[in-house]
Amino acid sequence: MSHGPRNYSLVDPGDVHDVATNAQRLGVLFSVSVELSRLIGGWIPRSPELPEKLALGKLTFEDADAAAALETRLRELRLSEGEVEALRRRTSPALLALERAESGHAFLAGLVRVIKPAFVADLQRHIDGAPPYVDEPTVRILRRVIAEQEQHIAKGLSMLADRGVGWTDHLELENELRGGLWDTRAEGGNLVTGEFVGREPITLDQPLWPAAVRQLAYEDPGPAYPSDFDGAMRRCVHDLIFSEVEALDIFGHYVYAFADTEFPWEFHRAAARIAWDEARHVELLLDVLERYDGTVGEFPAKAPGYDEYRRQDSIVEKLIMVNVIAEGEVSTDTQTQHRDAFRELGDELSATLKDYEMADEVVHGRFGLVWSRWLADRTGEDWSAAYQRAFQALEEFKGQHDDEGGDSPIPLIRLGADETGSKRVMNVEAKRLAGFTDEEIERMRAQSAVEV
Repeated sequence: MSHGPRNYSLVDPGDVHDVATNAQRLGVLFSVSVELSRLIGGWIPRSPELPEKLALGKLTFEDADAAAALETRLRELRLSEGEVEALRRRTSPALLALERAESGHAFLAGLVRVIKPAFVADLQRHIDGAPPYVDEPTVRILRRVIAEQEQHIAKGLSMLADRGVGWTDHLELENELRGGLWDTRAEGGNLVTGEFVGREPITLDQPLWPAAVRQLAYEDPGPAYPSDFDGAMRRCVHDLIFSEVEALDIFGHYVYAFADTEFPWEFHRAAARIAWDEARHVELLLDVLERYDGTVGEFPAKAPGYDEYRRQDSIVEKLIMVNVIAEGEVSTDTQTQHRDAFRELGDELSATLKDYEMADEVVHGRFGLVWSRWLADRTGEDWSAAYQRAFQALEEFKGQHDDEGGDSPIPLIRLGADETGSKRVMNVEAKRLAGFTDEEIERMRAQSAVEV
């Protein structure tokens, strides 16, 4: 009996997946997408150039999002929670080698010349073996992932060309990677079980930033603000840019360094999304800086938030410090005031951009509340005590630099200098949307002496 014409464009025309084979091979692609998100997130603070940082912020989210979609499909193919969890704890020698590449350019070359092209080929091969009609849910996912991966490759190749990185500059690494790739058709996918990117994370004392920027140490005081309006505006926006760059570095590190935790993949996907949010915030602020005739590197910059994040003892404290306090409590106020200040200046475009940024801060604060409490419940850590330690650490840092602000000729709230006291006005509604209770909001007002 004839079953219709075969598609002889397939690599193996007779190789149509049954459910078990589909799950096994799709599981390899899932493992690779998980590892790619972790790998890229880990390289964000290790990449000095802003174009690369911003691009990697988007890539780490899109790979995490692909992993989330594949995880959903694997559950539909009847994999258990334990089986899916095991797929997130395996890797290939190629991905481990790329984790420890010698430079950001070497990493990017290996990523877009070897790893992602091999991934695209396997995604397409899986589509070719998908049973018609019944496996359309898999095909739909993989077609979207392929389109995103092809965009990643094109963007990365363009950046390498812009940096003058030639096709032969990293051949030794690229050949090593080709010899350590996964294989969807091999038993276990030729993946190493129990090893994964981020199991022993690389953590820098300071994130790498552009060479044009004089990067101050955590404890170094910043220079005085310019006394003229235009100079003070440029300085304030410049500070805001590197506050967002610092946040991008931190959230990329979340995706990478929290790999060996009990968090479900949704935590990592949400953290990767925040990294992409921060990359977009940098983009919008670069636009604002340019329109105020400023340039990156005109002023020094530092990363106190990254340093404090690194110093905190537990993941619960890190989440509270960065997301609950810095994003949910403080930034929902400062972004709102920046929006209103730009509007007063007649700069409606900057006001609109800052309003979008404030909306993101609500999401980031909610993320911190949900996941820090989730983890504290799982581990038995005292959430309130962790909050007090994180709050005190931030207060001690601010106390070292209370006298750096001086009088200000601009209406924008300046980081550190104006974030407490009479200049700060509280956005109560944003905090309620983030998930803070009225009691917690009243405590914030009393601690910071802000207006409501």
